[in-house]
Amino acid sequence: MSQDFYMDNTQLRRLQKTFKQSPKLLRPVTANVINSLAFDAKKQYFREIDRNMIVRNRRFVESSLQVQKARSGPIEKQIALSGSVNRPRFTGWQEQQEGRPSKTKRAITTAGRGGNKRNISKTKARLRSGNKFYKPEQFSGRDLKGRFMFMMRVLNTRGGSEFIVSSAIPTRRGTLKPGLYSLRKHRITRLQTFHVDKSKRITWMTNANKVLKFSTNITKKYENGLKRVLAKSMPRQK
Repeated sequence: MSQDFYMDNTQLRRLQKTFKQSPKLLRPVTANVINSLAFDAKKQYFREIDRNMIVRNRRFVESSLQVQKARSGPIEKQIALSGSVNRPRFTGWQEQQEGRPSKTKRAITTAGRGGNKRNISKTKARLRSGNKFYKPEQFSGRDLKGRFMFMMRVLNTRGGSEFIVSSAIPTRRGTLKPGLYSLRKHRITRLQTFHVDKSKRITWMTNANKVLKFSTNITKKYENGLKRVLAKSMPRQK
């Protein structure tokens, strides 16, 4: 049994219109594909950072990885960006990715994090305006070492406190390097260093892009996008 199929003029005109508009109809398809790839990259970037670095604040990491979406304008001008943002006191893991020396001149020590390097730094280990810090230069003495020893005697009588060393100071047990220190029960603990060694190189972005290259099915993304557009624009059978 056979049945003939006929398409009336109205359907033909709609089909013709769809073909004429196809360049414009494809714009949102390609934009959606590009944006989907950008968001996939963002997710993979987070996985690489979470796997290879210490994440103390997940919200901070998530807010630092952002996507600038492509607009559905001319296809040749569509572009989406995915990566980390640069902030006044944060470069977006650029040092790790590129192996550059860190621009940060200070670093919290493990002691400043309560003995666990994965912890967030203690309030007293931060150079906040509300914290009170002493300096050897505030005390009397012939030289820096003399002022430092005078400061130690005064702070010990007060039960200890936090103090800042701006220049290296020789002591009986070695040298106190520039940093933020805590004095408690005649014991000195460094809470923050005023020098940062070269960051360990972790190519988190390169690694993520390699994973995406071999795991992403771009053709499938385009096919799904085209199906949605054609479903809306193509004439329906009666």
